[in-house]
Amino acid sequence: MRKAAFLILLVVLGIGLFPAASAQNTVEITFTHIFTDDLRKAEVQKLVDEFMAQNPGIVVNVQAESDDYGQVFDAALLAASQGNAPHVVQVEDTLSQLAIDSTYFIKLSDYATADELATVSDILPAIRNYYGMDTNEFWGVPWNSSNPLLYYNREMFEQAGLDPDSPPTTFAELMTACEAIMSANIEGLTACANWPVTSWFTEQWLSMEGVLFANNDNGRSGRVTEVLWDTPEMLGILSWWKDMADKGYFTYTGSTEAYTGEAITFLSKGTAIHITSTAGLTNLLSFSQAQGFTLGIAQLIKPTEESNNGVTAGGAALFVTAGHPDAEIQAAVDFVFFMTSTDSIVQWHKGTGYLPNRQSAVDILEAEGWFEANPPFRIALNQLLSASESNPANAGAIMGPYGQVRDVHNEAVQSMIDGGSAPEEALAAAKVRADQLIKDYNSVIGE
Repeated sequence: MRKAAFLILLVVLGIGLFPAASAQNTVEITFTHIFTDDLRKAEVQKLVDEFMAQNPGIVVNVQAESDDYGQVFDAALLAASQGNAPHVVQVEDTLSQLAIDSTYFIKLSDYATADELATVSDILPAIRNYYGMDTNEFWGVPWNSSNPLLYYNREMFEQAGLDPDSPPTTFAELMTACEAIMSANIEGLTACANWPVTSWFTEQWLSMEGVLFANNDNGRSGRVTEVLWDTPEMLGILSWWKDMADKGYFTYTGSTEAYTGEAITFLSKGTAIHITSTAGLTNLLSFSQAQGFTLGIAQLIKPTEESNNGVTAGGAALFVTAGHPDAEIQAAVDFVFFMTSTDSIVQWHKGTGYLPNRQSAVDILEAEGWFEANPPFRIALNQLLSASESNPANAGAIMGPYGQVRDVHNEAVQSMIDGGSAPEEALAAAKVRADQLIKDYNSVIGE
């Protein structure tokens, strides 16, 4: 009954369903991920090939048909409902609770070997904190971990009379830098800064302030029943964002969550400053060089100098679907721990820029002199480790309809930037909608 109710809920929430994966033989497992770009797709395949070389009795079929986490997840759920699920699924952080509630995934800690369980304590505390792994009960193992960074065009900073070695660190400093940049009449510049319209950045800024995104300790002490979007800090973030847009300092593509589109604007020299994930680090370094400018990289700006509670861990984890023969499930579990092992994470970090999310991986990279030779790769790691303590704010939120709640936030931002709504009005209306989504979800799943 619960699975039937869950599928009905997906329709109510507007989550689409997509074609299923191919049937698998007993000796084969299927891994589905979002990396359709050549660089990261190749890095994934390298790791998969290494696993198969070490485990000649296992064949891993790789699927990468969409770069959208939601579509990959929906396809996995539909395939699972038809008894044909991929074995290993890359599940975005915001989809974690939905994955657990679906009952289509195994509790991975129940299937891991003692040796595999012993590696969990090696995962960086901030990332363990997000996935609630300290109790040794967990559903997925974090793989492609990330957080946002500030990227900027060093030559444009020099043209505006700014020191490229001292990028802005706060909302106020960014506003001041943008005033100088927009006054410099730089050819081709359409605005000072751009970044995707996404709740993820708002959540980072709230975390830095030590403020919750949702009640019940961001869903850590009980299911979320409402968002906390009526705080002074939340209003301050959106008010600053609107001020940036009203002054002509901020631009975006017109679509939400448009990471690729926003990156193209920045790389095409349409803006001088860009915010996006550390996941884009390797590509941005390569493409900026091809575009003839020097890329500056810094930690994400903070609301104020005192906003020192740290950022949340983003990215995705690897989950294993239920309903397969025991041998296939064990092969899938072993594959997950291989992909998230120390050596694999070192290789993955070097090839993509994703965080080295194990302390042992950090130790290896430091011993090799990797960070000294490649300073940009250390920035996101330092940012993640900057929080003095772990708490519900920097653990990040977890809730079932997280993706839909983020959509409501993003539409509120659009209503301010494009529709002229006051931040107070946009947030109030958005809170009503988000709270109803949460209520509807909880009424099906149960609190």
